[in-house]
Amino acid sequence: MKSPQRGFVLIEMMLVVALFGILLAMLVPGYQQQLLSSYRLEATQELQRLAILQQQYYLEQQQYTAALSRLPAPDDSYLTASGRFRISAVLNAQGYLLQAEAVGPQRKDLACRWFRLDQAGRQISSPETDCWRH
Repeated sequence: MKSPQRGFVLIEMMLVVALFGILLAMLVPGYQQQLLSSYRLEATQELQRLAILQQQYYLEQQQYTAALSRLPAPDDSYLTASGRFRISAVLNAQGYLLQAEAVGPQRKDLACRWFRLDQAGRQISSPETDCWRH
């Protein structure tokens, strides 16, 4: 008498591979979006750090600066540590405006392309307005 065969047949293996592919196709886009949104925190923290430095500069010089290199910053316009946001500053009649603009792979984050922070602490983002909340 023959013993029953044990193991998987080709159809069963293909079914498992297909199910795995379907699950992967559903999970990867959500993971990628979560990864993009996690880098937003880096941009907002850098703008808040620069706002503190601008206030310190103002106390010492009685004016704000658009030259971020005068603050402890790498250059007047620079990339964050991850390279996903370009940081810059602009002076206006009321004070300063700090900006973090998405570059490179971060531009795929269609919800939050840039962040702005002014001397009054107003937090602005675009195209959606609630990007400062993480």
